[in-house]
Amino acid sequence: MKYTVRYAHLAQVFVKPWQALKEGDLIGIMGNTGQSYGAHLHIDCVRGRQTKKYTLSEIESGKYISEPKQLNYFIDEKLFGSKPVITTPYCDYDYQRLFRKLHFGYDVIPSSADWHIRWNRSKIGSVSAILDDPEGYGNCVYITFEA
Repeated sequence: MKYTVRYAHLAQVFVKPWQALKEGDLIGIMGNTGQSYGAHLHIDCVRGRQTKKYTLSEIESGKYISEPKQLNYFIDEKLFGSKPVITTPYCDYDYQRLFRKLHFGYDVIPSSADWHIRWNRSKIGSVSAILDDPEGYGNCVYITFEA
């Protein structure tokens, strides 16, 4: 089955559309673009190969299917080269109360000063989209992979 992981709020993007990624390849640098309140990485994962903008509300409505099991494989020390610190958990209660929607992803920051984001899966990924969403997630990279 194919899945797409979205890396959002990037300050800089190092990949190109259709680029194949192997474990350790640099994707970009964590940032504060779009409607974020501070530098962090928003990361989520949905079913299928995605090439167009999607929202948390569309995931909540069922238009896109969230894949938390696949997403959890990305939250490890290889993501930043240091242990990621989760600042907003998956389906965070406080986020739902504040914004009146579910948060089908993680907001994370590195535990070190290195803000570089890496492809941290042993499976090959393919860049399916690079989007600029100033009203939402800012600079985003979508990477599709099979599992």
